[in-house]
Amino acid sequence: MLSYGSAVGLGLIKGLVQVKPTTAYFYFKNNGCRGSCAFCPQSTTAQGGSKRIARVDWPEFSIDETMNVLQNDIWFRRICIQCSDEPMVKEQLPQLIGKFKKSCELPISVSTSPLSREQMEKIRNAGAERLTIPIDCANAKLLPLIKGKDMKDILNALEAAVDVFGPGKVGSHLIIGLGETEMDAVLLMHQLQKEGIVPSLFAFTPVAGSRMERSVPPNMEKYRRMQIARHLLVEKGQDISIFNFDLEGRLVGLDISSAEFKRIFEGGDMLMVHGCPDCNRPYFNERITGPIYNYAKMPEANELLPIEGELVGLAKGDQV
Repeated sequence: MLSYGSAVGLGLIKGLVQVKPTTAYFYFKNNGCRGSCAFCPQSTTAQGGSKRIARVDWPEFSIDETMNVLQNDIWFRRICIQCSDEPMVKEQLPQLIGKFKKSCELPISVSTSPLSREQMEKIRNAGAERLTIPIDCANAKLLPLIKGKDMKDILNALEAAVDVFGPGKVGSHLIIGLGETEMDAVLLMHQLQKEGIVPSLFAFTPVAGSRMERSVPPNMEKYRRMQIARHLLVEKGQDISIFNFDLEGRLVGLDISSAEFKRIFEGGDMLMVHGCPDCNRPYFNERITGPIYNYAKMPEANELLPIEGELVGLAKGDQV
């Protein structure tokens, strides 16, 4: 399965895209995902057999057809293989990566549920450059209810992945809006960053057919605070001590100057999609009409000013 934008970009279907993806996104499955993620219409607990992941449609194509068009593609700069949680998929993954490597020279990222160290080494040797193992829910007590997995097991797999792929070549996703506090998310991002794991953010998106289809997306201001926190921890290397939380775990202040806070918004990088290099994930979280959680292209100045104005009270000296 290819994301809609990827299929359009490769000329496999006709369609219009507002922002063309710079990574070609693939979803590799066999009989169907065995995961139980409450937010995903692909999980065993979902209803209706949706072909969506997040907000995106994923049409199906044969591997041979896909490889043929990839050989002549000049647009995409990376391949991302997202994997169904199935033993057979993990077993066949090195072979699929090998086919991609024969068809094109693009770097390959893999996003999957936890693998054994041996499986990690096999996909690295087959040609995968980066590995992402999503945590998704930043609260360890809620994680088994949301994903049916244990936080410790995922963190152990991520630690092993750093040994296999190297620091900075391993990532994890956090989905904001799954019941975690802002403190949960910030502390986990800090832990991941210290261990050489790159965290990236998604906003929870209710999708028809999933167990959480009637839940609501996160408040936009909460999401912006988490984007600021990620930027300071991951891009600027700030210490966890600069973050101030209230008794409910809400981020209420940052021990940085107003001038430094203002510089965060210059250029809009804080608001962009972050993950592997050349990943822009257009509209995985949002409608074209907005609101925009993660920008797939650099936001305009008139988009930045209202956001800065809403959150400027976090800076030291501005806090009430």
